Amino acid sequence: MKKKIAILAAAVLLMGMLSGCGKDNAYLSGIDASKYVTLGEYKGIEVTETLPDVTDETVDYYIENYILAPKAVTTEVTDRTVVEEGDTVNIDYTGYRDGTPFENGSAQGDSLTIGSGRFIPGFEDGLIGASVGETVTIDLAFPNDYEPNPDLAGVEVSFEVTINGISIVELPELTDEIVQETGIGECSTPDELRDYLYESFYNNAMESYNQTLRSDITNAIMANCIFKDPPEKMVDRYYDMLVDGMTQQALLYGMDLATYMYNNYFMTESVYTEAFMESATTSAQQYIMFQAIADAEGLNMSDEELNQAMEENAAEFGYASVEEFKEQVEKETFREYMLADKVVEFLVENAVITNE
Repeated sequence: MKKKIAILAAAVLLMGMLSGCGKDNAYLSGIDASKYVTLGEYKGIEVTETLPDVTDETVDYYIENYILAPKAVTTEVTDRTVVEEGDTVNIDYTGYRDGTPFENGSAQGDSLTIGSGRFIPGFEDGLIGASVGETVTIDLAFPNDYEPNPDLAGVEVSFEVTINGISIVELPELTDEIVQETGIGECSTPDELRDYLYESFYNNAMESYNQTLRSDITNAIMANCIFKDPPEKMVDRYYDMLVDGMTQQALLYGMDLATYMYNNYFMTESVYTEAFMESATTSAQQYIMFQAIADAEGLNMSDEELNQAMEENAAEFGYASVEEFKEQVEKETFREYMLADKVVEFLVENAVITNE
């Protein structure tokens, strides 16, 4: 879970550019980076990455589940009573742990397509061959890495399941009319839609690939460095940015931070506070490393370059004008953001990348 928090923290910190002022040692511009890090090797870093591969099955899955499924026709099966692969069954079920029903393990009148993989492994297979009106007992164990509820990970349970009925869900054929109704990319035909979806998925996959590449190179270089404790004010600033960002994320779901962190990451306040502080410390070290490399390679941004970057990025960050952007965005934090981007690009250009 702390690894997930670290990944999310990186995204939050990149966007946390509001508030704050000054050039004390809370900012890179107020410190001598060489006092806090001894650089190791940072050129010629070898990394191996997996190139994205968008398959036809990915495109088909999207079309079937998000375009055709809402238009599907459900027909009750009347010529047989035995459940088969691909059937949609209406079921009542209760899950037992040590003979006692466990929380969120029961439902009435639930609709389940056999083979969908919606339930834990073995549940759906255990219904094949059962008959309408029959109640079957299925003995299973939750996966060891069951994240929706870690308390059930690896736990042996049993389900009593009653088959109420069987139906078949039939998807319509993808026609020009259905494609045009979606309004996706102004596509008019199934072929145009498939090409558009493929390109969209591929671009997203490449963006993820590039983010992973940059992260892996950065982590490898950090492992080559020797760090001293970063300035406390800098760590506190990153910590506050992280808390503010995560709090805003929680508000989108109508929750306070503590509730959001427990519901999504199963972290109590003491645990996520520690995780936030670890991420803030790592972020401070990472940015100090970027500054030291920028000093060594002449990659620092002049005020003129920074002002130009603010003008070029105002619209991308959702501001109506350059003036509004400059008024609301703290200049030194934005300098760090742009410096990190510039340094990482330099590191990628000087890395040895093997794609497989």
